[in-house]
Parts: sequence; structure tokens; C-alpha cells
Amino acid sequence: MASSNPAGRDRDLYAAVQDIQAGYWMEMRQVLARTGNWPQWTSRTQVLGIVAAQANVVELWLKEEPESLAARVMYARVATERVLQAHRRNWARDYRKAQDLEKLVARARDACHRAAEGNPDDAVPWICRLALAETDTAGLHPEHDVAPPPHEYLLPRGPWGLLGEAHRRDQFNREAWHRMSQALQARPGPAGRQAVATDFARWTVSFAPPDSPLLLLPLHARVQEHRERRDRGAEVMLNLLWTREDITRAVTQAFEGWFRKCDPATSSQLDLNYLAYALARGGFARWATEVFDAIGDFATPAPWQYDARYPEDQWRKAFEEDRVACLRSHPRPTGEHP
Repeated sequence: MASSNPAGRDRDLYAAVQDIQAGYWMEMRQVLARTGNWPQWTSRTQVLGIVAAQANVVELWLKEEPESLAARVMYARVATERVLQAHRRNWARDYRKAQDLEKLVARARDACHRAAEGNPDDAVPWICRLALAETDTAGLHPEHDVAPPPHEYLLPRGPWGLLGEAHRRDQFNREAWHRMSQALQARPGPAGRQAVATDFARWTVSFAPPDSPLLLLPLHARVQEHRERRDRGAEVMLNLLWTREDITRAVTQAFEGWFRKCDPATSSQLDLNYLAYALARGGFARWATEVFDAIGDFATPAPWQYDARYPEDQWRKAFEEDRVACLRSHPRPTGEHP
């Protein structure tokens, strides 16, 4: 049976997550000290920040080592994650909670500035500021309302300067571009969330590297459309969304351009699951079997939780049903193992 593990195949990260949940920070510090490149730094700090936001572990670390650059970055992650969680719980609709939310935002912005000052080459503080833009639906901060690149008429105003800062430090950083998409969708204007997500995804893919995980942005946008239609009760013919020429082309590009060249052990488990979902629904069962093998036991709730066949808390059933169906239609040769 599939299981959800935020650390994926990263054993070092898994150990740090376990340590945080037990109330300790030393393993987190050691894992971050051994992190060897910016993409891995981004993904590890993101996972650790989500877990650590539920406790005061990072605050304890920062108190013990106030000059630690890693601790500053992790505090920016934690502070940002707490804002995102409060925003998703609709704190802004309650006057008292809205005041608390403003304090959380101020704290997170200050933490981002301090982290950026400590290490000007790190993209993570700028990615955190991009994440905060998603919560600024009223456009209170000027940095969240900047004109798009010249001649890009289909793209709305948004935190383009923040994306540029992250991009200069780590080009085509996966999380940065996903955060930008989410920020644009938070204030979509008359075109609607789906049009914004689709236009941004197409624009990004048009110049992203041929093996970039950003090739999956159109699949993320299509899942969002699938989810919105399901929530409106328009469940009939949902799978036809995955057989249109534009998305078939995007699925093929994502599989051949990204998946064929990626290392599943260091790739986003979420991207692998989105690709499997798109392949299974688009009629690419043979390719889907390869991706299911790469996923192994590391299924993620999204996108399976948006499947109309089962309630969201039964997402594992949707994952297993699609996996088994693909394996039955394209069984492995005798003796072959994933």
C-alpha cells in the first residue's frame, strides 16, 4: 500500500524530520551542513520548514546559535509556513485572527530579510517572500504588484521582481516558479485562476531547459482545472481534459524531456506523482508504469486526493487503482522488478 512521507527517498532528511518531531534540532543542522547544491538546499529546507512549523525547534536552535546562517534560513522557512497555514485557515476573515495574521506576516518578512542579509547568494529567502505574496490578496505590498516582463501581455501583474531575485541566485529553481504560479493565481483578475495558471505554465515551458522539472507546470495547471471542475460537480468526462492535443503534447514533453533524464531518488516526489496521474488519465499506460515504478512506495496525497472516484482522505485507493490498472495493461516481463 502507498504511503506518504515528506522526506521521500532522502534518508538523511528523513532522520532530520524524525529528530524535529522528537523536539531536537541537531540532526537538522548536520543534514543542512552536508547539503551540497542549491536545488537540494531549497527542497530540504522546504520539507524541514513544514515539519518544524509545528513546534519551536528552530527557535531553540536560533537561540543557541544566533549567528548560524542555516538557522536564520530555517526560521524564515518556519515563519513563512506559519503564515501560509493561517492563510489557508482563512484567518483574514476573523478580525482578531486577522490581527494575528498581520503579526505573523511581519515576523516572516523580517526573518526573510535577516536570512538574505546573512547569505546574499541563497535563493530561499526570496522564495519565502514569493510564498508570502500568495497571502497578500489585497495587494498591500508593492513588491507583489509589479508589471510582467515586456511584451508578455497574457501575464498579469505580480511579484515578478521577487521571482527575478530567486532566479538570479538559482536559475529555474523548481519551488520559486511554483510559488510564482500560486501567487499569480491568488489574485487572478477577470481571466480566472485556471487561465492564469495555464498561461504562466505555457510561458515558462517555452524557455525552460529541456530537462527541467518545470516542464511539469502545465500538468499542475491541468490538475487544478480537474479539481475545480470536480468541486463544481462537473465530473462527467473529466478524463477528456487529459486527451486534448495541448496537454498530450505537454505530457509527452514532461515524460521524455524530464522523466527520462531525472534521478527519481533526488527528484520531487510530487512531480513524479503528477506525471503518473497525467499519464494514466491521458492513455499513456506503458509510460505510466515506468513512473509508478519510480514512485515506489512514495506516493503523495496530491494529485490523487482530487480524484472524483473517492473522498480526499481515501487518495491511496485512487493511486493504487491507477497503478494496478496500468500494470495489468502493460505487465513487466517475467523476472523484471522495479
